[in-house]
Amino acid sequence: MLAILALLFVSPKVDLDVTYSKATGQDLKMDIYHPEAPATKAAVIVIHGGAWIGGDRKDMKPICELISKSGMLAASIQYRFAPKTRWPGFYDDVQTAVRYLRANAQKLGIDPNRIGATGASAGGHLALLLGVSDTRDKQTSEYPSFPSRVSAVLDIFGPTDMSRDYPQSYDMLFMTILGKARKDSAEEIKAASPVSYIDKRTAPVFIIHGLADPVVPVAQSKWLESKLKTNGTFVEAHYIDGMKHELPPTNEEVVKAVTAGVAWLKATLTK
Repeated sequence: MLAILALLFVSPKVDLDVTYSKATGQDLKMDIYHPEAPATKAAVIVIHGGAWIGGDRKDMKPICELISKSGMLAASIQYRFAPKTRWPGFYDDVQTAVRYLRANAQKLGIDPNRIGATGASAGGHLALLLGVSDTRDKQTSEYPSFPSRVSAVLDIFGPTDMSRDYPQSYDMLFMTILGKARKDSAEEIKAASPVSYIDKRTAPVFIIHGLADPVVPVAQSKWLESKLKTNGTFVEAHYIDGMKHELPPTNEEVVKAVTAGVAWLKATLTK
């Protein structure tokens, strides 16, 4: 997805297949890309897309390498998929991943107060949730003493308000994710929408979205941007002409935006 960025430098040290959770008896893994010197002590959770029903953390390798080169640790994570795991299972998974990093901060050489998140599409949605809310499952047995909220979010065309902008053709996806029809899911849809949680604790956000996106309407990002500005939360948005639901490595504006987004994460997490 970001292959061109991977050619800019030698691959960093990576710990593959690190187990961070045993949710419902399933080992959930992350790949940890260690920062190139000098390290900043900052870390970024990296979340792949796939409509909450598929995808692979290895798809995010190029952006993880870019984060590593900037001096931050990147953790590209696996999470459970619908329909086997319905909402909010995958939300709990990404929160557990943040708590894992905090619980192991000393071993990983990171500052537990300097953790951000990024993701694309469904991964952008989950990254945004990490920036607007703390631990959902108060009964969790996995690192319960550590918070789940992150301090900055790089959102790449993530859904932000599941109650608007999506046509009827998405009804089957809503059914798959939520386990019941969209018309009967108002409570779950509100709970799954990052905009529902915006308050004075909300993390700053950097948005990248293509103006020709046929999957996640660009109105989703513009609505998020408006809500954040009204809330007084820092937001920077890059809307790119001709860009669809992808990050084409041949598009200079896309490469510039992603590079700027990672630089922004670094600056924000190391203030």
